[in-house]
Amino acid sequence: MPEPIANPYDAGGPLPPDGGFRPPDEAYRAAMPDHGPAHDPLVNPADQGFGGWASRVGGVLRRGWRQLLAVFALTHLLPTVVFGGLTVAGLLGGASIDLNGVIRARSSDGVLTALLATLAAYVVVVLLLQMLGYAAATHLATRQAAGLPVTVGAALRHGLRRMLGLTAWHVLAYLLVGIAVVAVAACCVRTAELLGVIPVLLVAAYLILVIALLGPVFLFEGGNPLRRSRDLLHSAFWPTAGRLLLLGLALIAGSVIERMIGFLGAWLLYGDPMVSAAVSAAVSVGAVVLGAIIKLPLTIVVFSGVLITYAERRGAQDTASTGQLTEELAAR
Repeated sequence: MPEPIANPYDAGGPLPPDGGFRPPDEAYRAAMPDHGPAHDPLVNPADQGFGGWASRVGGVLRRGWRQLLAVFALTHLLPTVVFGGLTVAGLLGGASIDLNGVIRARSSDGVLTALLATLAAYVVVVLLLQMLGYAAATHLATRQAAGLPVTVGAALRHGLRRMLGLTAWHVLAYLLVGIAVVAVAACCVRTAELLGVIPVLLVAAYLILVIALLGPVFLFEGGNPLRRSRDLLHSAFWPTAGRLLLLGLALIAGSVIERMIGFLGAWLLYGDPMVSAAVSAAVSVGAVVLGAIIKLPLTIVVFSGVLITYAERRGAQDTASTGQLTEELAAR
């Protein structure tokens, strides 16, 4: 199986002269040798299958793991820690969240208020910045694959221009998925019928697969990313679903580890009358921080996998290339 050719500009391109001048992008494109679609850094040809997909995911990580780590630390790790600290401290809607993720309101009437305030704060503090990170990482990884110079600052500036639209589409997608899952659960789940959970899980998994490519579609193509993401999934359902499910398992593994850390902290503090509220809160925040740190590299891997999966589907549909994807990203 042909391997994608190593990018000679993986380090960010030729160094500029002392005056700080960089050649225009066209000069970098002209200097990049054309090795053909079999060695494209992002678009995996159909004949290379899963091995080519995995190799290109690894290529994204090899080229830019340091910059991606910086981007996701700023836009995923930091907001998650801040949000976790606010919830543990009970500053959102007069409620706090314990180590097990349970919202504890100071009064029964405040549960709904606390939940709504927590969701609103999550969108503003976490989701908006996460979308900034995804847009910035997409800009960074695509330009690196094309052999073009890029910095973390330039990637974040690109992300700032795209994060509002990306956030709006994701909020809409999450609402639609939530409504559909709740509707199925209301029809299928009964207290004495545990098998009713199975269709709920299947519907939830399918809908998550449907919206999985929403981000790249919005960033590269625009239009109606929900419909386009669904069409890309169904254009080669089982190979695409298999790749996305594998990435989902990585996130599930990170979430399980995060929950185990929370349960461990709760177990250490349980029943100890000498533990003050301040110590309990510190342990809770520490569990949030540790869990976020563990999930950070998994988030980078999932991002890389989704990007390559999207590029693979685009290549199968309209013979897209890394150069074409770079131009599309720059034009929007």
